[in-house]
Amino acid sequence: MRPWDFDTSAARMRKATEDLQVAWEQTTEQWHDEVSRKFCEQHLEPIGPAMKLSLDAVGRMQQLMNQIQNECER
Repeated sequence: MRPWDFDTSAARMRKATEDLQVAWEQTTEQWHDEVSRKFCEQHLEPIGPAMKLSLDAVGRMQQLMNQIQNECER
């Protein structure tokens, strides 16, 4: 049994990002001026690359923890 679950955490991160994207798409149906474009550019667009880096790190951490557990069980 593993006391960590990075896969579930990564899935929750992906779901939250998808939910944010859907909410933003709904918002832009009503709010589509220069302020909304700047908001998206400054606050939402950076989330994609940051999320990719975070998910990559979570994946590496999962691999590392699996390796550690395997080595400890030897």
